[in-house]
Amino acid sequence: MRRSKIEERTKQMAFLKNVWYCAGFSHELDDAKLLGRKLVGEHVLIYRTESGEAVAMSNVCPHRFAPLSEGHRYGDNVSCPYHGLEFNAEGQCVRNPNGDKGTLTDLKAPRVARLKSYPLEELWGILFIWMGKPEKADTSLIPDFSMTEERPGHRTVFGFHKLDAHYELAVDNLMDRTHVQFLHPRLNLGTDFRDDFERRYSTEQIGDEIWDYHCELNAPRMPLTAILWPEAPELMEYYFDVRWNAPGHMLLDAGSVAANTDRKIGSHTPGANMVTPIDEHSCYYFWNNCRDSNLDSAEADKGLQHGITDTFANEDGRMVAMCQEMMDGETDLLSMKPLLLPSDEAAVRARRVIARKLREEAEEEAREAADNGALEAAE
Repeated sequence: MRRSKIEERTKQMAFLKNVWYCAGFSHELDDAKLLGRKLVGEHVLIYRTESGEAVAMSNVCPHRFAPLSEGHRYGDNVSCPYHGLEFNAEGQCVRNPNGDKGTLTDLKAPRVARLKSYPLEELWGILFIWMGKPEKADTSLIPDFSMTEERPGHRTVFGFHKLDAHYELAVDNLMDRTHVQFLHPRLNLGTDFRDDFERRYSTEQIGDEIWDYHCELNAPRMPLTAILWPEAPELMEYYFDVRWNAPGHMLLDAGSVAANTDRKIGSHTPGANMVTPIDEHSCYYFWNNCRDSNLDSAEADKGLQHGITDTFANEDGRMVAMCQEMMDGETDLLSMKPLLLPSDEAAVRARRVIARKLREEAEEEAREAADNGALEAAE
């Protein structure tokens, strides 16, 4: 296929499909809940079967397009809230309660009424969904977030937010530390530093994985540190090392530790930052935060939950949404030729990886379409 055709197909592909996305958290499926969520442009229903398996399928009834998440469960089956069509955990319609000419006798369930199903994996309390071709789903491609899982000696809190902006703008924000001193007054270290205070940052790319390293050495203690680690000394090191995997998975290996202790003494707070598109102008930000200090403190739980929620909703999220509005509908930041600063390196590298992967998916689709066309012609 000519390059122009490939480029056109790439433009039509708003998102990567043959990748894993975060769909939510395990605890959201408690109490036999039917969870409806729009992910990567598609309406998805997620629930847990009676055997404990988490499953995902289309949330759209094929009859009148009602949301199945508003329906009822009968064992592992879900009934449509509008006309009662019933679907099993594989998405197959198994019951049509609408009898012939208004009778109450069940009619044979229509075979063509089968919902799209999605590969769904549950790891470390996180739900990962594959939005592309099911036969290509490879669990080895799920990024490792095991260090954020709640386990003995560690406490994890969770949250998520809806953001009115393209998901790559949210990724840009989460990979950038330089905005903290301007946008987050509660996290600002101020200006009264010791002479030996030092900020260090660097970026490393290993294949398609990007690491962005930040640390602040010989820094004063922040108020949040006292909540997580009441015994924290006055002289601290803060580190924020971010690992990015396409399209929007970020592991934040972070901590507030005593200076000059090789990061061994202090509060270690790794977290998962996962961004999933809803559509081209909105996304979900799913996060968790795991700590190994002050584990039984309700104040620490509340401080983290409120701090992250309030910070993102009223500071990061608000700013990113305003930036999206100023872009007048454009979603490709680099096409607008923004001024780039050295601190943008990690985010720009991530955008370039995504752009290349989009081209590769478009090329693969083009080859498959050409092969299918040749096969049909031969038949």
